[in-house]
Amino acid sequence: MAKIAKQEKTAEFNKLVSASNSMNENKDCSVKAVSVVCNVEYQVAHEALAKNGRKNRRGAYTHDILKSVKDLGYTFERVNQADVIRSYPKAHQILKSITTHHPQRFNKVWADGETYLFFTKGHVAAVVDGTTHDWSIGRALRCTSIYKISVA
Repeated sequence: MAKIAKQEKTAEFNKLVSASNSMNENKDCSVKAVSVVCNVEYQVAHEALAKNGRKNRRGAYTHDILKSVKDLGYTFERVNQADVIRSYPKAHQILKSITTHHPQRFNKVWADGETYLFFTKGHVAAVVDGTTHDWSIGRALRCTSIYKISVA
């Protein structure tokens, strides 16, 4: 397989990094991801996650992230990875899992106007209409679960 091309982080993600730095935060991928998928400011997502159990400068559990998404007026539905892989080009339908690189690699499939949370081991990333808003852009972190986010 060809080497993954280097990608620049999105302007939206860079704005979230600045907000994170101004609040002296780290280990806040959940805050950034919730901010992107719920289309709210970093501080609003930070407060929603804090209300659901996230401590400053600590990670968040999947159920706390999903509860925060729900509290902000959105719904979520778990995505069956095998169903998505079946829509990949024929030669790639043998893949067993999805990685954070797939929205870039298979953009025709992921640029569907939908919003997703990609959960990996110890990390969560936001994907909106085939664009990854995260530091993991261009990296192949294996997804443990994927949720489609919609307005309630």
